[in-house]
Amino acid sequence: MKIEYISHNPGCRSLILVYAGWSTSPSLYQDIEITGWDVAVVYDYSDLSVDLSFLEGYNTVWLFAWSLGVRMAAASLPPEKITAAFAINGTLSPVSDTEGIPPKIYNATADNLDERNLKKFQRRMTPDSDVYHRLFERDFTDGEVLSLKKQLYGIRDLAAPNAEIPWRRAYLGCDDRIFPFQNMERHWKHAGIQIVKTDGAHYLPLAEIVRSVIPDCGLIAKKFSKASDTYDSNATAQREIAGRLAAMLDSLPIPPRPKILEIGPGTGLFTRAYAGRLKPGTIDFVDIAPVQPMHLAETERYFCEDAEKWVRLAEEKYDCILSSSTIQWFANIPEFINNCSRLLRPGGVILMSGFAKGNLGELDSLRPSPIHYHSPEEYQKWFERNFYDTSVLTEEITLCFSSPRELMMHLKHTGVGGSAPSPGISPSALRVIDKITYRPIYISATKRK
Repeated sequence: MKIEYISHNPGCRSLILVYAGWSTSPSLYQDIEITGWDVAVVYDYSDLSVDLSFLEGYNTVWLFAWSLGVRMAAASLPPEKITAAFAINGTLSPVSDTEGIPPKIYNATADNLDERNLKKFQRRMTPDSDVYHRLFERDFTDGEVLSLKKQLYGIRDLAAPNAEIPWRRAYLGCDDRIFPFQNMERHWKHAGIQIVKTDGAHYLPLAEIVRSVIPDCGLIAKKFSKASDTYDSNATAQREIAGRLAAMLDSLPIPPRPKILEIGPGTGLFTRAYAGRLKPGTIDFVDIAPVQPMHLAETERYFCEDAEKWVRLAEEKYDCILSSSTIQWFANIPEFINNCSRLLRPGGVILMSGFAKGNLGELDSLRPSPIHYHSPEEYQKWFERNFYDTSVLTEEITLCFSSPRELMMHLKHTGVGGSAPSPGISPSALRVIDKITYRPIYISATKRK
């Protein structure tokens, strides 16, 4: 296998790793770009080994594997280095009558592969001739065809993978003419992986999928900055969450005049909720968007930065770290928790809220790519690595609306459309929805001494 960088920035610690579809080159993935991330493509499966030492430079690796690349990723990657993985029109059993390409068809493709049949195969991958001519059409040498034939045999004969890649979601094209849709659906359902159905062909634009699932910090900042004037008056659920989170401070061992770090203060909804309970001597605020002065402590510092990167590089020590309705946006939550632990003094306290699986679930079927939320059990496991007295609680807050427009205005004025370019939902699609359910998760823990 070969590796080629699409973008490579010195010091970058986050990587989008693409395992290419068979017979495709890195040029097909040139439009994948997210600010703050490197992009690398693994391709050419004629050699089934690959030097993955380059992964050691990254804290966060999000894998996007397409077609036979799904199987190759599982065969070659160390699962512990992968933060999140997404399969696109492929399975871990690519040669199968029930969960992949039927062996008769797969073997016939390999046995009869020549330049003409290869071009026909690639045409079948695409939704129309325009996409084929624009992205795929080219001439192949006899040597290239022979190499691709050998790759098919090599992939077919791979032993079953020994370790589990942390797959989050499988994107399946209902009009896929390479992998039968029903076989892929059966495979991922059996594996318990969330499925996103599309109307697309075997080729799905990976750049669009990448943009839909990786939190784009710049876009999130823009969304919430735009909603800052209307947020407090419309954030009914968030205000309730902030109040309940602040009340939890009463039972936590926080010293007088503590040094506090608040992550994602936004308009100050949570800050005002706890202002009467804490009298910090020093407080640092970190938010991806500019924050107005809070006038809560004698010494206040404001950092307009990506909080995940900030806590990784910070060296300060705090008595308490606070955050309300923010953690769900982070690309590598376990690493963020570990870094927060490093910044706390022994016996220091962390108190946070986020959102759990099922949050805004009424909208999932209407979104092109539903947001991924983690379970309470996952949070419990991550916090218990460095903390004791870990408490993870969830609840449901249901908001009812009198019209689709009222619901749309709520999403717009609170910015909860998040990192997607828009909520992706038209008012007409919301006619059957008259309520949405928030599923906040509250976490408190004390650092081990």
